[in-house]
Amino acid sequence: MNLVPPPYLAPVLDQIPRLISRLDREPFSKSYGSLDRTYWAWKFTDFPGARFQEAAYSLAKLYRLRQPANPLFEHPRALSWAKAIFANWASLQYPDGSFDEAYPYEHSLAATAFTGFYVGEAYCILQDQLEAAERVRLVDCFRKAGDWLRRNDETHGVLSNHLAAAAAALTVIAKITGDEGYTTRARHFLQRIYAHQSKEGWYEEYGGADPGYQTHGTFYLARIWQLTGDDQLLESLKKSVAFLKHFIHPDGSLGGEYGSRNTAFYFPAGFEILAPVCDDAASIAQFMRASVERQICVGLAAMDAYNLLPMLNNCLAAAEALVGSDRDAALTTRRKVSVLPCQTEGRWSFPDAGLFVLAEGPNFMVVGGSKGGVVKLFRRTGDAARLAASDCGWWVRLGKGVASSQLFDRGIALTLGSEELSLESGFVRVNQRLMTPWLFMAFRLFCLLLGRSQTIAYRVKALLVKVLVSRKRPVPLRMRRRIMLSTGRLVIEDCLVPEGPLRVDELGRGENFASIHMGSARYYQPSDLLTAPPRMERSPDLRALSAGQPVTTRLVWEFE
Repeated sequence: MNLVPPPYLAPVLDQIPRLISRLDREPFSKSYGSLDRTYWAWKFTDFPGARFQEAAYSLAKLYRLRQPANPLFEHPRALSWAKAIFANWASLQYPDGSFDEAYPYEHSLAATAFTGFYVGEAYCILQDQLEAAERVRLVDCFRKAGDWLRRNDETHGVLSNHLAAAAAALTVIAKITGDEGYTTRARHFLQRIYAHQSKEGWYEEYGGADPGYQTHGTFYLARIWQLTGDDQLLESLKKSVAFLKHFIHPDGSLGGEYGSRNTAFYFPAGFEILAPVCDDAASIAQFMRASVERQICVGLAAMDAYNLLPMLNNCLAAAEALVGSDRDAALTTRRKVSVLPCQTEGRWSFPDAGLFVLAEGPNFMVVGGSKGGVVKLFRRTGDAARLAASDCGWWVRLGKGVASSQLFDRGIALTLGSEELSLESGFVRVNQRLMTPWLFMAFRLFCLLLGRSQTIAYRVKALLVKVLVSRKRPVPLRMRRRIMLSTGRLVIEDCLVPEGPLRVDELGRGENFASIHMGSARYYQPSDLLTAPPRMERSPDLRALSAGQPVTTRLVWEFE
């Protein structure tokens, strides 16, 4: 790879010390080559997570990256560390070909797919530097991983980014082994994605549209298209990107609590890859580069250990795509790009996703009807834009538990009027369970005694998803919400209606919070510090609510 301009490379080079510090670099160590620092250095966990080995991709790319500020370029130690990562990844593989991500004996499709793809790509970059025995061992591991992906699927929900990673892994494994049977299985995962792709364009993530994860899945699908030239896949991607462009915010952020999984991170590589052939992708890539450089969107600087490596890999892939062989064609396309919705005026409704977008005058607003009426309002003034108002609904403390109006339900009807939007939503209990020593011990005993069975392991995964993500436990309280927006004023009027016995100890609203388990949500972004609280013209009466009486609240934001 040649010299790479901002914005993608500088953040990556800043992370090299963090990347290498994650790696066990002691050749005599039992965990030599592991990047799960919590396991090998702190020894605070009892098993190594395989997904940390995705760093093989970053190290391979950096080893080949000719750049004055890159200390790893063709450095022999970097090559030896990459080989150690390969060997450690291979040592984590079960005899059936699978890997663990979250707990022992998980046999995770995600871990097998993501590591199969990234380690496979790294192998393709460095195979000419490997000894014959190393190549033979790794190819055998790729075959076993590919065979496992041939026999297994993800059954606890539709997560399109996981299915895309599985298809990408199989595509790379087919390239490594020359076995077209893996390509056939890759098409199975692609067909699952197509079958669940909404007519509105979005890819399903736990039952709905989630812009943040859609940027992640876009990369794996774009890489498959790069390798195969699949026309059906390209058409699917174009529909997806045409939807996604509406949720790029004018300040350079995207997504958030109105998405099915609450994510707001931005993975740029898929859009840089697609830019030469997709105008909407070129528009997104061009607009978001400044956001990546200024760290406005949720990106590399905000990532924790579990998303650091996928984001690092993605930024390197984006850098390569930006200066790839089709750079001139890409630049020609970029000169013709159309403006994004956040740069123009209009109204767009996506009833299947339960989302509504308004861009009028200084206002750009996204309303998540399917998330209980989540509102994100941005002000566009001159060349600047900022998040001016955010409302993620109500939370209510009911004795020992908490419930929220931030209910994900695509069946919630969003009524669009000329002057206001309205909807009606229920309240559901928020799962606040945390791990305790006794619960942790019981779960580990279960994994060791019964969880070794893959059938049981799948049932456990489905149960965990149901308990933490998809289960809805309603409480006898409903909300009728009216959203009224003028040039300089936003008003949200809520009527809270008890429908049964209710003891309300506390009631509060939040500018950003999540009501479901989602580790990839709630990363910091600068807009967290910018919004001013609204004026509450009508305060809720807790005693009236507890007595079964409806109460009305009125929140007002005023802008210059």
